[in-house]
This record gives sequence, structure tokens and C-alpha cells, in this order.
Amino acid sequence: MNSPRPLYSAATVRQLDQRVTNALGIASLVLMKRAGRAVFTELRRRWCGTKRIQVFCGGGNNGGDGYVVAGLAAQQQLPVTVYACSDPQELAGDAHLAYQFARQEGVKIVSSLAQMDTADADTVTVDALLGTGFRGPLRERYALAVEHVNKSCGPVLAVDIPSGVESDTGHADAAVQADATVTFIGRKFGLYCGRGAACAGEVVFNALGAPEQVYADAVPLALRYGDTSVPRLPKRARDSYKHQFGHVLVVGGDSGFGGAAVMAAESAARTGAGLVSLATRPQHLPAALTRCPEVMVHPVVSGQELEPLLQGPSVIAVGPGLGRAPWGEQLLARAARAQVPVVLDADALNILAAGRVLAGMRRDDWILTPHVGEAARLIGCDAADVLADPIAAVSAIQHKFSGVVILKGVGTLIAHDKGVDLLNSGNPGMASGGMGDLLTGIIAGLVAQRMSLLQAARLGVWLHGEAGDRAGQDGRRGLLATDLLPWVRRLVD
Repeated sequence: MNSPRPLYSAATVRQLDQRVTNALGIASLVLMKRAGRAVFTELRRRWCGTKRIQVFCGGGNNGGDGYVVAGLAAQQQLPVTVYACSDPQELAGDAHLAYQFARQEGVKIVSSLAQMDTADADTVTVDALLGTGFRGPLRERYALAVEHVNKSCGPVLAVDIPSGVESDTGHADAAVQADATVTFIGRKFGLYCGRGAACAGEVVFNALGAPEQVYADAVPLALRYGDTSVPRLPKRARDSYKHQFGHVLVVGGDSGFGGAAVMAAESAARTGAGLVSLATRPQHLPAALTRCPEVMVHPVVSGQELEPLLQGPSVIAVGPGLGRAPWGEQLLARAARAQVPVVLDADALNILAAGRVLAGMRRDDWILTPHVGEAARLIGCDAADVLADPIAAVSAIQHKFSGVVILKGVGTLIAHDKGVDLLNSGNPGMASGGMGDLLTGIIAGLVAQRMSLLQAARLGVWLHGEAGDRAGQDGRRGLLATDLLPWVRRLVD
């Protein structure tokens, strides 16, 4: 298993830059030239038939990288135009030297945005407007340039980070929509989370020759896990038997929401739990048994009827289809006090946030799985606040409730007592009902098989997203939660 990739803040990457230039004696101009060459090389690799390039340059080092790209294009007789969104005469240091290099190579430099041409399909647009120091909102001149870039008909390549994306959070109000981003020295957190991930396209990392010792004590914002770094379940022995692989109890499915609880139960079974039970409204029993007869279905009408069912399971998943009525509150109040690990999702989280049930409760052995809206309710803020700083939000939830917290989204975050992890599997086709219920069952199924809560969260999120990617290979629009189940079974083995 490979190590996860560190994701850094803008301030930490600046420190890494300084270490490379100061401690190792590599001039900052050399790094800028390497960055520009890395972008130009990637551009030619991806779009070898490019007939024209336009580069949008800002006033800082990000703009300097853009001038290097333009100069390299001119050296190869590739028609190139630079649109300068900051007066080139006011550039300082390395950026000014890069501008002079572009001028010497005969690059056409346009300072009036009124003269911007609309790029056709044969033109690659390079975004070198704003770098990692950006904090919104965009100034008017840059907002116009970003709008123009996004209207281009050809591909867009961003330098280090798409302009308009905040490096430390992934937040963006208006930003360049890139097909690919070449980033340098350290991977920026904002390229992998929220709007940043949606704007960055494919992220290509280039260390610019920085040696490993530069990163020795650099503290990341998060660690990014993928298919080669998530933990896996051990292979089963030939003489295995069902009681070795745990017993999941799913609690949920109020009137009209039985499908959510059934999907959670079935996904726990498909993940490999030895036994799965479901406590739900009596009217859902026939449908549940028809859908998945392997699940032991128990009709319950009150928290008191749930009590005997809490003695056998090795993990309890509460929330799918639970509702916020007294029935759901009663069941949650009993289940959350059981002496086994608990996974909370959906209305279990909304009930917890309301504070009438389990007020002030903290557990080290539970997993909370909110989406953005549920996360906002758990810490008493707006959804916009969660999107503006998702690391702060997920960390606040973990601090308040303890345990492991999974903030679902583009770049799902997992907060625990040692830090924050990020996983990027999944696709827009998974924006449909029931996906969260599936994830709840998957994670509970992994906990039942004796994974630690943190390991189960990491593997569960990856399995869920990867199954969605596999299931969406033939088309993402119209993808249903249950379409993922055959892939979950294959990937978990």
C-alpha cells in the first residue's frame, strides 16, 4: 500500500519554494522557467495539433509563468498572444524578467481587454492570471478576463491553480473552468475539494526538481487517499464462517422512506457483512424481503420494541429514511446508546443537530456522515459557510461530537483525532437519491468485518466512489444507487 499524498496550504507551498531557492541554491527565476516549461510541455502533449495559443497573464509570479509559456511558444513559431491584465511595466523581479523574455521572442502583448479575441476550437487558452495567494472576490478587470477565458471554444490549461479558486479551501464564486491544471512544488488542497476540484480539470503535478528533503517537516492541510493508499480487507480463509464477519443492524425507514433503509441493509450485505438485520416500519417488511431476502427484517413501532434488537449486532447504522418524527427520535435515542460502534446518517444527523435527542453527546466510536446541509445544521451555520471552508467545518463537527466525521462532496473529507483525509473518487452521476444510504451500509459492513472506524471510513468512501465511476462508464446521467452494488461486491473482494 502506498502512502497518501499530502495536500498543502498556500503558505506552506511558499515556504517550500523558499527552501528550494534558499537552502538548495536554486534561483527563483530558474523555478519560474521550469514552471513555464512544464506548462508548455503539458500543453503540447495534450493538444499536439494546437495552431494558436493565447495566454492571460496577471501581475504576480503566476503571470510570470505565463510569459515564459508565451516565450517558449514563440521560440517554436507557434502563434501566441498575451493578454496582460496587469500593466507589464509594473511587474517586478522574476515576473518582469519573464515578460522581457517574451518580448525578446517577439510575443504579441495586448494590454487592452477590449481587444480580446474569442478563442476558436484550435486555440489553447493558458490561464496565468491569479495564483495561490488569491482571495475573492475578483476585481472587475480580472472578472472580465475570467469570463472571456470561459467563453473560449478551445481547451483551457491553468497554471498552478485556476484563477478565482482559493488555494486553501477550494472555494470559488467565479473562476476559470480549466480542462487541466499543472501545479508545482506542492499539491494545493483547493485543487481537490469543492468548486476547486470542479474547476481544475485533470491535475498534473510537477515538483520542478525539488528534492524529497524539502518536504521533510512540512505540515499538510490534509492527506489525499486513493486506490493505492486506502486500506483493504484481508483475504478470507477457506474455513471462514458468517459469524466472523459481523452483524450489521440498520435502523430506519419511516413511512414512505422504506427504500433508503433497504438499500443501506443490502449494501452492508454486499460489502461482506456476515449477517444483516433491518429494523423498520411494519409496512416495509414485504418489500424488504422481496428485494433482499438475506436480510433479517424486524418490524418496530417504538423505541421500546427496538431495544431487544440492540443486543446482537456488532455495529448499528441509523438514519436512512428515519424521518424526524417521534418514531425516528425514539429509535435514535435507543440505538445511539448501544455499546457497539454506530454509523449515523441522514435524519439521524438532523435529529442530533436539533438537540432534543442526545444533546451534548460525544462518542469516540461513531461515524457521522453529513452532506453540506447536514454539516451546517450540526455546527449551527449556513451551507455557504461549509462550502467556503470545508476543512474548518468538518474539523468543527469532529471537535464537537468526537469520533470520525465524513463530509460528503466533491473531495470527500474525513476528520478524525489526528487530522483530515481527502478522497476524490466519484462523479456527477452520483448526484441522485439513495447514494448516501448506500455509503452508510458500506461503511457499516466494513466496521462489522473488524476494520477500525477510520479504516472503514477511508475504504468505504473510496469503494462508494470507485463503484460509482465503474457503474458510470456507460453513462452517468440516470445512474441509480443500486447500480453500484455489483461493483461494490467486486471491488471489496
